[in-house]
Amino acid sequence: MKSFAAVLFGATIALAATASDPRYIHYEFLGKLDKRAAGRFVTRKKYTSAVFNGLAVELKAPEDVVDLASIPNVVSVRPVTIYPATKPFSLHVASGPDDPAVPPFGQSPHVMTGVDRVHEQGFTGKGIKIGIIDTGVDYTHPSLGGGFGPGCKIVGGYDLVGDAYIPGLVDPVPDDDPMDQCQGHGTHVAGIVGAAPGNEMNITGVAPDAALYAYRVIGCAGGVGEDVLIDALLRAHADGMDVITMSIGGASAWPDEPVSVVASRVAEQGTVVTMSGGNDGDYGPFFFGAPANGKDVIAVASVNNLARMYQTMTTNVEHAPIASSVPCMHGNIPLTRASQPYKISDPLEDLDGWPVDVPETPFPVDALTTDPMYNATACEPLGDDVPDLTGYAVVFRSARWPEVLVPGMCQVEDQIRNIAKKGADFFIIYDAAWEPYVGNIPNKEVLLRNIDDGIWLVNEFNKGTNLTVTFKQHGSGVDVPNPNGGLTSLFSSFGPTQDLLFKPALGAPGGNITSTYIVKKGSWAVASGTSLATPYMAGSAALLLQAKGKGSTAVGLPESHEPRPRPHTLAQQGAGLINVFNALNVKTEVSPAELLLNDTAHWKGVHRITIKNTGQYKQKYTLSHQPAGTATMHDIALYPVPVIDAAVAVHFSEKEVTLAPGASTAVTVNISPPKNVDPKTLPLVSGWINVRGSFGDRVQVSYLGVAGSMYAAETIISKNQVSWYHYNLPAIVPGDIGEDGAPIRQVGPRNYTRSWDSLPSLVFLLAQNSRRVFIDLIDPAMKVDATIPSVSRKRSVWPHWWKPGLPLEEAGGSFDDVPIKMRIYDLHDIMHISGGPLGPAYQIYLPPMVFGTDVPYGQYKILLRALRQFGDPALEKDYDVYVSEQIGIVESL
Repeated sequence: MKSFAAVLFGATIALAATASDPRYIHYEFLGKLDKRAAGRFVTRKKYTSAVFNGLAVELKAPEDVVDLASIPNVVSVRPVTIYPATKPFSLHVASGPDDPAVPPFGQSPHVMTGVDRVHEQGFTGKGIKIGIIDTGVDYTHPSLGGGFGPGCKIVGGYDLVGDAYIPGLVDPVPDDDPMDQCQGHGTHVAGIVGAAPGNEMNITGVAPDAALYAYRVIGCAGGVGEDVLIDALLRAHADGMDVITMSIGGASAWPDEPVSVVASRVAEQGTVVTMSGGNDGDYGPFFFGAPANGKDVIAVASVNNLARMYQTMTTNVEHAPIASSVPCMHGNIPLTRASQPYKISDPLEDLDGWPVDVPETPFPVDALTTDPMYNATACEPLGDDVPDLTGYAVVFRSARWPEVLVPGMCQVEDQIRNIAKKGADFFIIYDAAWEPYVGNIPNKEVLLRNIDDGIWLVNEFNKGTNLTVTFKQHGSGVDVPNPNGGLTSLFSSFGPTQDLLFKPALGAPGGNITSTYIVKKGSWAVASGTSLATPYMAGSAALLLQAKGKGSTAVGLPESHEPRPRPHTLAQQGAGLINVFNALNVKTEVSPAELLLNDTAHWKGVHRITIKNTGQYKQKYTLSHQPAGTATMHDIALYPVPVIDAAVAVHFSEKEVTLAPGASTAVTVNISPPKNVDPKTLPLVSGWINVRGSFGDRVQVSYLGVAGSMYAAETIISKNQVSWYHYNLPAIVPGDIGEDGAPIRQVGPRNYTRSWDSLPSLVFLLAQNSRRVFIDLIDPAMKVDATIPSVSRKRSVWPHWWKPGLPLEEAGGSFDDVPIKMRIYDLHDIMHISGGPLGPAYQIYLPPMVFGTDVPYGQYKILLRALRQFGDPALEKDYDVYVSEQIGIVESL
C-alpha cells in the first residue's frame, strides 16, 4: 500500500506506509490528533484507495499545525493549495456560425494532428472511457448527447462540490448530477473531447464515440481545494477511466504537491492522465503548473490553430475592409521585435475575431495629426485647441520606444488617457508596440493589423473627408492564414520542473478553439489556453488506445515561419505537436521517449535507446541529432525568452542499424553539454534524437538539460531590474517616496517604531525557484558571510509586480551557527517570479509581531537566505545569503 496521508486546510500530513487496515490507521491518527488539538479540527475526507490512503482534516488553530510532524508515523507536513477556477487564456461566447470570431473551418485542429485521417480509418474512441475533472458539463447540449446516464454521451460522473461551494468558506455538498449551469469551462472541454458531428459550427470532437464521465469539482464561485481534486482523481480511477483529463492547477516548481503525487500514481497504474501546463509563458522557464508537474502525467502545451479570424471595419469611402483585433488587456506585453518595427508580430494576447463592443452605427473619425508616421500623438495632455472628441473614433500611431521599458517615456496608455480626457472613448491604434491596458476604458480599442490602413485613415481625414468607420457585430470576420499557426502558443508555460523533469511532454491545439458551451449562455464559444489543448490530448489518447494501445508520435515545431527557422525550445513545446495518424500507422517503436540530462553538476550524458521494428518487413534505420534553440534563464522573465544557438554534442555507438520484423536493438548515445555558453544563465539545451526507417517511419527521442550548475548559479539576484527601485536589490525599503515617485531605499542605520505604518519592507528578487527562504532578525554585530552585496545605486530598467510572503512559524535559537534573534518568515517552495500584482519582486513587510509575539525593541539586521537548488536545507553553506542595513525597533522616534 502507498503512503498514508492527511490533507488539511493549513497542512498536508503524509504518514509511513503500512499493511494494516486503513480504517484503523485513520482512527489511530485522529485519536492522537484529538489529544493534541483538543477537538479543534474537523475531519473533511477519508481516502481509502490503494493509490492514496489518508485523510482531509481542517485545523482550527494555527498552533495545532506546528507539532503535527511529531505524531508517530508522520512523514511530512505540507500546506494545502487552493487552486483557482479553470479559465482559458481567452474565451468568447459565439452568437452563431457567422460570429466574426468563429473560424469557418472548424476541423482545422484535426488537420494539424492527423485526427481527421484517423477518423477516416474508423477510429473514434469507441469503447474508451474518459473522465473529465472540471466544472461539470451541460449535458443538455445537443452535440453532447442531450442527456445524462447509461446510453448517453455523458455516461456518468459525480458532482463533488455543488453550486455554493467556496473552498475554505462554504463546504462541498456533493450529489450525483454533474450539471454545469454557471461556469462553462467543463462543457467546452467536453466538446473538444467528444462533440458529435453534424452541428452548425462544423466541429467534431477528437473522440466523438468515447464514453464521457464528468466529475464536477468547482462551484459557481470558482476555486477548488486540493482535497477535492484528490477525491476526484481517486473516484475517476475507481470508476475505471481509461483516460483522465484535468485542466486545473497553478504554478509550482516541484512535482511533490499532494495532488501531483496522486495524479502520478494514477498514471503509474496504467491510466492516461493529461493535465494543462499553464498559461504563464510570459514568466519564462521553470514556471510550470501543478499537478501537471507530476512525474508520470502527460503535461500538455498549447499550439496555435492554423485558422485565425480578424474582425473588419468598413468606411464610408471606397476602401477594402480593414482587418483589426481587440486587445485582451491582460497586461503590457511587447508585440513587436526590434527587427520588425512596422507590423504586429507574434501577438500574444489580442483576441481572434472578437467584435469590439461598440454600436454598429458609424463613428466619425479624427486623427489629431497631419503626419501619419508621427508616433507621439497625445503623449502630452491635449490643449484647448483640440475640440471635444465625444462620439469620435480617434486614429493614431502607437508610441514607439525600446522593448525594455524606460521610465518617463510615452506609452500607448498615456495616449489613450490624454485623448479620453477630451471625451473620446473609442481608439483605433496602428503599429502597436504593446497591448494597451487602460482599466477604466475596457474593450474600446482596436489594433489595426496593417500599418498601411492606419496611414490611409489619417491621410483620408486630412483631405477634409467626413470619414466614418463602422463595426458590424455579425458577419464581419475574415479568415486569414494565421502567421503563428502551428507554432507553440506564446502564453503556454515553460518547463522544466525545478528538479529537471521533462515538462511539458507534448503539444496539442489550444489556440482559437471552437467548442460547446452552456446552452443558456449561448451554446458555443471560441477560446484559447492550455486548458483546451489538454482535453484534445485526452481525446487523442483515446483514439490510440482504441486502435493499438498506448503510444504517441510528435512533430517538432519551429520558432517561427521565417525561412529555415530554428526548432523551438522543448522547454515550452515539449516533444512537439502530437500527430495521431503517425502514431497509429508507424511501424517502429523507440524507448525511452525522453532523455533527462540534468545539469552539468549532475550530468547524465550516456543513454541507451532501444529501437524495435514492429512491421512486417525488414527496415534499415538511420540515427541523427536535431538540436533545438537553447533558452537562457535571465534574472527575471523577459519576453520573449532569450534563445541562442548552443547545441549539445552527440555521439552514437551506431548511426545505422538494420532490423528484421519483430527484432529490436539498443544504441548508445553520448551527449555532451555545449562549451560556448555562460553557465550562469542556466542555458536549457534540448532537441531530438531522430530515428528514420527505410519505409518512411519517423520517430524520435526528446532530450533536455541545463548547461550549467543550478547549485552554483545565483538564487537571490544581486542586481535589480524593477523600475520603481533605482538601486540594486535586495534592499530595505521604508515608506519614503523620492521626487520621481519611486521608493527610496535605506542606506545606513535607521530606527522605526513597532507599527505597520512605520516598519519597512524587504524587497528582493529570485533568479531561481527556491525550496526554502528564511528571513530572520540577527544581532547587527554578527559577522555573516554574505553572497549578495548589501548596497548599490544602479538604476533599474524593468517594471513588474509584487507578492507578500506569509509567516509560517516562529523560531529563535540558531541556524547552522548563525544566532537568530527572531524568525520573521519561513517560506516554502517559492517561485522565481512572485506572480502577484507587482511581481517579479517579493516585497516582504517586517511585521510588528509574529504569531502574537511582539518583535522586541532593539537593534537588528535582517538576514535573508534562499536555498540553492539541490542544496541541503540544514546547511548554511547551501544558501544564497544577504545581510541588510541596520534597523532599530524603538518605542518612539
